[in-house]
Amino acid sequence: MWILILIVLAVVIYFVMSQASSTNQSSKASSRTKASQVDYSSLQVDYSNLEVSLESSISTHYSYTRLRDLLAEGKWREADQETGKMMLNVGNATVERKIQSGEYKYATVDNHRVSCQSADYFPCTDLCTIDRLWLKYSNGRFGFSVQKRIISELGEDALSLMSLKKRGKGTDSQALKEKIELREEFIKRIGWYDPDNLGQYTKQYNDLTFATQAPYGHLPTAYYWEEGHGSFTKNEALNDSVLLNILYRLSICGIAL
Repeated sequence: MWILILIVLAVVIYFVMSQASSTNQSSKASSRTKASQVDYSSLQVDYSNLEVSLESSISTHYSYTRLRDLLAEGKWREADQETGKMMLNVGNATVERKIQSGEYKYATVDNHRVSCQSADYFPCTDLCTIDRLWLKYSNGRFGFSVQKRIISELGEDALSLMSLKKRGKGTDSQALKEKIELREEFIKRIGWYDPDNLGQYTKQYNDLTFATQAPYGHLPTAYYWEEGHGSFTKNEALNDSVLLNILYRLSICGIAL
């Protein structure tokens, strides 16, 4: 008799725990859906008077004057390319100095495109300058910190998981599935999603919207190839891996809206 009662209790407990787990998963999915409804224009922050230094922390050879001018004129495509160009030059200059000093023994320099490695080492001061310029001239619509805020709406560890700085819970396949789901939701929110581009699911560069009508966080892309080694005229799908590393670097630097 007692054995039968214990079996019944075990079944009831298992059922209750299963329901609780299911409810928790549904709650997470629901919170992500609600987060996607956030209208960042409601923040009502005026960035027009934001003061920004135009000098690079790495060398007087570099300046963000051209980026400022392009953004001020609303030339969003040109400004995005200038952002990539500056990130390539400043990022590589930083890595080269660290290699020469012996601080980064296993680092390499990619002179043709912005890489995840140069993003990991990018100077916080320069990253803040670029972000503040985009915030200022788009009045808070574009910028790395805008993109980072959108990711934060997906969960506390979303950025770490997406940039592979932290492993997800469960099996490798579960962690991979979680990363893919977070990434897909992010690129949908910033307007990069293309369901027809199987495998990558991101739009081609030329299909982006270089105007203030674009979704929040649509720009910048950090997508840049040095002239002669790839070009913005080539309609290639965006690779968001570098952007995710930049956003993680933003977090390390403590830069946020």
